[in-house]
Amino acid sequence: MSYEVLARRWRPQTFDDVVGHAHAVTALRNAIELGRLPHALLLCGPRGVGKTTLARIIARGLNCEQGPTASPCGSCDPCREIAAGTSLDVQEVDAASNTGVDSVREIRESVRYAAAPGRHRIFIIDEVHMLSTAAFNALLKTLEEPPPRSLFVLATTDPQKIPATVLSRVQRFDLKTLPAAEVLGRLLEIARAEELEIPESVLRALVREGGGSVRDSLTLLDRLTSGLGAKISEAEAAAVLDLIDRRVVVAIVEPVLAGDPGQALLALRAALERGIEPSRLAADLLAELRDLLVARLVEDPGALIDAAPEEVEAIRERASAHAPETLQQLFRVLLTRNQDLAHAPRPDHVLEMAVARLASLPGAEDIGRLLARLDALDGGGPSRPGPAGGGEGGGRARGGRAAAGTARAGASAGPPAAQARRRSPEAEAKQRKQAREHPKVREVIEALDAELVEVRLPRGTEGA
Repeated sequence: MSYEVLARRWRPQTFDDVVGHAHAVTALRNAIELGRLPHALLLCGPRGVGKTTLARIIARGLNCEQGPTASPCGSCDPCREIAAGTSLDVQEVDAASNTGVDSVREIRESVRYAAAPGRHRIFIIDEVHMLSTAAFNALLKTLEEPPPRSLFVLATTDPQKIPATVLSRVQRFDLKTLPAAEVLGRLLEIARAEELEIPESVLRALVREGGGSVRDSLTLLDRLTSGLGAKISEAEAAAVLDLIDRRVVVAIVEPVLAGDPGQALLALRAALERGIEPSRLAADLLAELRDLLVARLVEDPGALIDAAPEEVEAIRERASAHAPETLQQLFRVLLTRNQDLAHAPRPDHVLEMAVARLASLPGAEDIGRLLARLDALDGGGPSRPGPAGGGEGGGRARGGRAAAGTARAGASAGPPAAQARRRSPEAEAKQRKQAREHPKVREVIEALDAELVEVRLPRGTEGA
């Protein structure tokens, strides 16, 4: 097969092509230009962020006919051979399949020979954390005092497993997952160069699914182009990659925020009948609640929400009617309930109960009033409205009839304001005890289960 996947075809060939990682790129570029490149490097980071790519760019810069240079020409024989993986001076070792001492001994034997035809011998050891303890020990002396004009580049996704004796002999660079905006820019550039007709919304979905990895995002794009060709629609992309349409998530969240459990369950069932996994749908519901909270708290949330500008504005409009405390409460409760998904015989039922619970929770403002009234029943002073959700925005756009009714019941069960005459401490304690044991008051207390208590609303004691 002669087809070359997009991730390989568009692999960066120079430092200028690398997306992100400015701290590492700048330091490595300057080290090559100044002739101060160390003899051992450690590149750490999650999958698909460019560790091996950076190692090959360093190798090309050192062995380019115009080098050492931070801008290899890409046309000379050493550059082409390194890019093709056929250079005799660049040896790549997969430590995941070569974990023993024998593999390290081969490297130690090979490093003794001078580079030919290039100037430097470069050893790239990928997934170096998979080496055994004995292999690491065998590599120590070579890492500490390698022969002249030799370079070791170690790459790993799990630096915690590398012994401290090795870490002390290398110069470490940590590569992070890339921001969504940078990955999206790279995908847009590649889509234009490949002459693909693909909506930006689909590319944004690929970025979300890729999780900050350019390689993973390009792999998904390859799946689309292989199955659909150069012209791709949103519906076709969702079907091929099993993506969750954001409109499906909004259709569930909106009735939850409106306090309509029935409509929320119907929307959830419609989503599940489309074949969406409950765990993936739950993750997207959490992401939607997170975006709503960010849009409610941040004046310009465009940099924090992975969506098109018009979608960000729509999220802001939907979030403006709800208190930040309410959105935090919903996120926390859903996160707690979702922990049962992995162990449930019917995960869809667990998610249904979680959504029903979200849609029937009292708003944060109602909870604050309940807590204040319970304080009053316990002798904490006159009841005051809780500060949560007050001011602009108000509480959740729900009726709150159940919470309001129980709050009124708690108020009627408390000691009447007219009985202001002084009573003995024993009489006051007895009356408070009777109030707390009132069925309506017990109902209010039981409603404040662990999920609602974790909201940590202020209880209005000082400065009121």
